[in-house]
Amino acid sequence: MAYAWIGAAAVVMGELIGGTFAFLWPRRKGPKVETVFIAGKVTDFKVGDVIPFRKERAFILRTEGGFLAMSAICPHLRCVVNWNEILKKFECPCHGAKFGQNGEVLEGPPPRPLDFYKLQIVAGNVVVDRAKAIERSKFESSQLFKG
Repeated sequence: MAYAWIGAAAVVMGELIGGTFAFLWPRRKGPKVETVFIAGKVTDFKVGDVIPFRKERAFILRTEGGFLAMSAICPHLRCVVNWNEILKKFECPCHGAKFGQNGEVLEGPPPRPLDFYKLQIVAGNVVVDRAKAIERSKFESSQLFKG
């Protein structure tokens, strides 16, 4: 009977030690995610259009002054915002926040406007680099890419 208790204790200790190492061991990084994408030709975007890119979690806005690539991730709870074409606003389904067409906060708890991404025009294509979202405190016309 004593050997049974010793065996059970050894199993429990082994599970505790193994579980601790499994918890503390660094996780493998997932597959490399492509951060640059081609949104389309410059001529595909009409002035005033907000085009969603769901897979990339981004929006492209074309104004009279140029292009703006914005993150579709709300800076408050990291939810994916939706574009409401009728109201011309971005809406967050998690907490009801609303953002204007340029991503500025209109109402709700977000601490800042929607982040934006670097955008370039290469050979007539709109190219967005999502490697690093750029935080901003307000919309400024200098954030537009003239094109």
